[in-house]
Parts: sequence; structure tokens; C-alpha cells
Amino acid sequence: MISWIVTGGVGCGKSTLTEKLCALVPGTSRFSSDESVARILQLPAVQAALLKAFGPQVLTAAESGQEVNRAALREIVFQDEKARLKLEGITHPAVLADLETGRKAAREAGAELFLAEVPLYYEIGATVEADLIIVVAASRTMQARRLMERRGLDEAMIERILRSQWPIEAKVERADTVIWNEGDLTALEAQALTLARQLRQA
Repeated sequence: MISWIVTGGVGCGKSTLTEKLCALVPGTSRFSSDESVARILQLPAVQAALLKAFGPQVLTAAESGQEVNRAALREIVFQDEKARLKLEGITHPAVLADLETGRKAAREAGAELFLAEVPLYYEIGATVEADLIIVVAASRTMQARRLMERRGLDEAMIERILRSQWPIEAKVERADTVIWNEGDLTALEAQALTLARQLRQA
């Protein structure tokens, strides 16, 4: 089984590329760090850790008990680097454990490709095993526009989020393959097709 990592900057189109590759390569097993985080934030032990670390404002009442107020949590951790590192200390080990569980399941199921979307691959020290590191990149202006249009974030929050990640240029320098996603969906699909063909020739 071949393992590929899809990483890059926020708002660059990592999830879209991953979806396109899954459609092009039958039998691909996909892992999403974002989906893993969403699951982890529902765990009572994690919610208890967040309550202790950040206070009651990060939890809200829900029909099932309580849920994490992600907007409030975002405001806290992107204004204070120590708070962000504290959050990462709570969530990252569990996400990485999920990833390895997914990789093992994919191998046992006979998947040809294990495709893991790991947005902070370089920020966490590039410790995840992979045969190919794909960086999806776009200009800072495009990143900001997408975050504003798709997530409804204001300029101040966007700037704090972008500053919290490695510059996209640094990720591009370390990539095995770079997907430049500044244009329309057709251009991204063409690059995904080239990657799929590369896999078939491996």
C-alpha cells in the first residue's frame, strides 16, 4: 500500500484535491484530520480537558449534553500562542492515533492508496510516515479571500490564522509535489489527474 500526505495552507483546497484523487483512484482509503478533530471534540474526556484549559465559554449546551463552541475556542487560541499550543497538545496526539488506526485498517482492507489530509504536517514536525508529500498552495490573497467567502471570517481573524501556520513558501520548498490551486476547478482536476496517473505508473 502506498501512503500519500496532502498538506498545505488553510484555504488552499486540500480537501477538494483529496476528494478528486479519491474519485480518480478506486479503492483509495481516505483520512481527514478535520473529521478526526470533529470526532475528538465530542469525547467527554477531551471536553473536560478543554473546560479545564480554557474555561466554560468553550462549551455550550446541546441536546446530547454539551458541545464545543468552536467559534469561542478559535477566538481564544488564535489570539494567544500558548493557548493554541495547549489546544494542540490536547488534540494532536489523538488525531495522529486516529491516522495510524486508519492506515492499519486500510492496509488490512487491501487498499491501493492511503490518502491522508494533514493540514499541519510540517508544523507538527513532519513525523507522519508517507511515500509522497503533496502541498496544495495558493497565494496569501487567495487564501484570505476563500476564508472570508467560505467561512465568513473577518480580516483580523484570517490574519491571525495565517500567521499561526508556516508560510506557504516554506511548505512548497519541502514538498515532493506541489499543486498550485489559484485558478478554477478544472485546473485543479487536471493536476489531480496527473497525480493519479503517477500512481498507476509507480
